[in-house]
Amino acid sequence: PTAKIRLHICNLIFAVGEILMLILPIDYTVHGRVVYSFGPSTLIAYLLCGIYIISTIVTTLIYRKQMPGRRFTAMLLWQGLWMLAAVIQFIKPELLLVGFASSFGMVILYIQLENPSEYVDGSTGLFTTNALSVYVHDKYRFGKSFSMFTAKIHFLTDYVDYNMEHDAVIRTAKALVALGPEPAFRIDDDTFCVLYDDKERMFEKAANIKKQKDNVRDIPAKGTYLLIPDSLKMNGPDEFFRFLHTYLESEQEIVVANDVLIDKLRYQTGIKELIDEALRTDRVEVFYQPFYNVKDSCFNVAEALVRIRRENGEIVPPAEFIPVAEETGQIIMLGIRVFEKVCEFLSKGEAKRLGLDQIEINVSAAQFDHDNPAAFVMENINKYHIDPGQINLEITETAAARNIDIMLMNMNRLIEKGVSFSLDDFGTGRSNIDYFVNMPVKTIKFDHTFIRGFFDNDKIRHVMTGMVDIMHKIGMSVVAEGIETFDQMNVIKDMGVEFIQGYYYSKPVPEDEFIAFLKNNNSPGL
Repeated sequence: PTAKIRLHICNLIFAVGEILMLILPIDYTVHGRVVYSFGPSTLIAYLLCGIYIISTIVTTLIYRKQMPGRRFTAMLLWQGLWMLAAVIQFIKPELLLVGFASSFGMVILYIQLENPSEYVDGSTGLFTTNALSVYVHDKYRFGKSFSMFTAKIHFLTDYVDYNMEHDAVIRTAKALVALGPEPAFRIDDDTFCVLYDDKERMFEKAANIKKQKDNVRDIPAKGTYLLIPDSLKMNGPDEFFRFLHTYLESEQEIVVANDVLIDKLRYQTGIKELIDEALRTDRVEVFYQPFYNVKDSCFNVAEALVRIRRENGEIVPPAEFIPVAEETGQIIMLGIRVFEKVCEFLSKGEAKRLGLDQIEINVSAAQFDHDNPAAFVMENINKYHIDPGQINLEITETAAARNIDIMLMNMNRLIEKGVSFSLDDFGTGRSNIDYFVNMPVKTIKFDHTFIRGFFDNDKIRHVMTGMVDIMHKIGMSVVAEGIETFDQMNVIKDMGVEFIQGYYYSKPVPEDEFIAFLKNNNSPGL
C-alpha cells in the first residue's frame, strides 16, 4: 500500500507539472542558429527533470538489493550524468549538455545491459558465459536457490570436420531451447547448460536430453553431464564456478553435485591455498632419502623430495598436496623452489665431502609443458656454482608420454651441459620399451608397487629379473625403491641392482638429519 501511495503521488506531481508546462508562458531567444527557451514553462520543465532524476536515484538506492549489479551501476551512472548536465546547463544555458547526457546515458545502458555480442551467442542464439556469470552472481546476491544441468559434447574421433561439429552444436542448442522457457547458455564451444528454479524439473529435463543423445547415431560423440541440484550448497559464485570447471572434466558420464564432492572441492581449495601460502612464506622444504650403492657399499646418491610445513610445524604428506599441485599448475613453482634449494644445499659442499656425488630431483609433466623449462635448471646451477654432474632429473613415464617432443628437446639441452636423467616409477605407466631404449636416460627406477609385487607374484618376479638383465645389457643401472626389510634387501641385492632405496636404510629426512646420516654411514665396508 505504501509503495502504491508513493506511485500515485509521483504520477500526480508529473501530471500537474505537464499541465503547467502546457498553460504557462514560454519565451524564446535566437542567437544565430541556436534557439534558447526560457520562462515559467521552462523552469517547470527543469524542476520536473530534477524531481525525476532524484526520485530515480533514490528508488535505485532503496531497491539496490533487488537489482542486478550491472543494472544498479548503469542506472546511477545514467541518472547522475543527466543531473550533472542539467545543473550545468541551468547555470550556463549556452552549454547544451542535457541532450548529450541523455544520449550518452543510453550508450552506458546499452554497454552495461543490452550488448548482444556479450550476452548472446551468435551461432546458437543461446546466452553466453558472460550472461551466465551475471545470472549466477545475481542469484547468489539475492540468496535464491537454483539448479543447473550441464551437458558437454565429446567427439569419439579426432577426425571431426567443421560441418559435423557445427551440426552437433546446433542440434544441442535446439534441444535445450525445446526443453522449456528456462535460460540456456553456451559456456564453451562444446559445453551447454540450463538453469532451473526447481531441481525436480531439472532432473526431468536432464533425463530427456540424455535420452535424446543416446538415440543419436549419425554423430560419433557422447555426452557427459553435470547436475547441480541446489546452488546454495555452495558458498557463493566463486565456489560454484570452481566446482563447474573442476567436475566438467570428470571421466564419469554423469556427475551430481553432492556433499561428498563439494567437501572434496573445498579440501582441494584449502590445499591450493596452503601451497600458495607455503611458497609465499618459504615453508616449502626439501627432505632427502639416500640410495645405497651396492657396488661401492656407500650412500653416494640421494633423492630430493618436496615437503610443506604448516605454521604449527606439522609436515603435510606429499600425497595430500602433490595431486592438487599437478592439477592447479602450482607444481611448476614447487619444482623450481625445490631445485633452487637443492642447488643451495649442494653449494655448501658438506654433502660432497661426506661422499654424496649426486642428487635426483623429480620433474613433473607440467614443468615440460612450456618451451624452455631447461632455463631455470641452468640458471640455478650457474647461480650456485655447482657441477651439473651433481644433478640427476627424474622423469616419470607419464611425463614422457605426454610431452615427448618437448621432453627430448630439453633433455638434450641439459645433457649437453652435464645434467643426467633417470626414468622414475618404472612399472606403473605404459612401460613402453621405447621409453628406456630411445630416451637419453642412464638409470631406471622400479616403482615400489612393482617391487612389492616382486615378493608376492611369481610372474612379476620373472618379469623384473628379466628386465634388470636387459637394462644391464644396454648399459643402464637400476634403482629398486620401497625396500623395507633385511630379507628384501638381500634378495634385491642378489638380483644385481646397482642402488637400493627404502625405509630399511632411511626414510626421507630434513637436511640436517641427512648430513648426520652421511657422517654415520658413509664408511668403507658398510
